[in-house]
Amino acid sequence: VLVGLSQPALMQMSVRVSKQTGDMESAIILHFIGAVVGVAYLGVGVRGGGFSGLGEVPWWAYLAGAIGVTCLYGVNRTLPVVGVATFTALAVASQLVMALMFDRYGVMGAEIRDIHVSHWTGVGLLVGGAFLVSR
Repeated sequence: VLVGLSQPALMQMSVRVSKQTGDMESAIILHFIGAVVGVAYLGVGVRGGGFSGLGEVPWWAYLAGAIGVTCLYGVNRTLPVVGVATFTALAVASQLVMALMFDRYGVMGAEIRDIHVSHWTGVGLLVGGAFLVSR
């Protein structure tokens, strides 16, 4: 819930940086700052399993960094045009559609889960709500 609550602020912060630096430059700067903060967290003892398992990670999983920068670039380009509410509504609706596909088919190693009509009904309502918010 906290991640969801923080997203509009995070997106608006990124747009503010992009107004001064450029859309891609903002994405790069903010990811660099995030990496520095991550290293600082390691320095104060916030740790997981360590780096020894990096060789076991599938090559495609490392594309998450490229996707993250590209998505933030997209936020910087699109959010000022459509607004925070419309962008968020469309992003959440599209994420839920993809999330159900990942759960149903086990995409990228996701645990396969049963998807029922009620799930798709919920997605339909969310997509309808996104449409209404975007008008």
